Amino acid sequence: MNSWKIEVSYKPEITDFVGKEILEDITDLGIDGVESVRTASIYWIEGTLNTEHIHRIGSELLADPITQMFNLTEEKEETNDWTIEVQYKLGVTDAVGDSTVKGIKDIGISSVNNVRTGKKFWLSGNLSNQIIENIAQRLLMNDVIQTFSYVEPHG
Repeated sequence: MNSWKIEVSYKPEITDFVGKEILEDITDLGIDGVESVRTASIYWIEGTLNTEHIHRIGSELLADPITQMFNLTEEKEETNDWTIEVQYKLGVTDAVGDSTVKGIKDIGISSVNNVRTGKKFWLSGNLSNQIIENIAQRLLMNDVIQTFSYVEPHG
């Protein structure tokens, strides 16, 4: 069994309206310094899967080919932005993950065991750990059922 991480985000030429809305919410909270926000959905997929399976899942099920792209991601990403990942705590039902397992089986790939989902946010601007934690806790996650982690820019 192996584990894969797929990120689904908007293509560069497509406006990320979710990111724009989060940026407005950050401004409404009186937090300064954030210049832009981009978003992605994350899928952690476990099963006896190969690269061909993962590309089929990404292209046929997870990403809208008109507006979105998907990437298999490495743990160390080189970026000039702060990155925040939000995911469900262990033991919390992940309804989207469960329906993704069903969708994967529906396209004929039966060797998937589990899918967990989350969100990723890239924030650019003059920010600090304290500002990032404040934004994550106040806007991006529900502390009762989710956790978050973040990485400082390192490009």
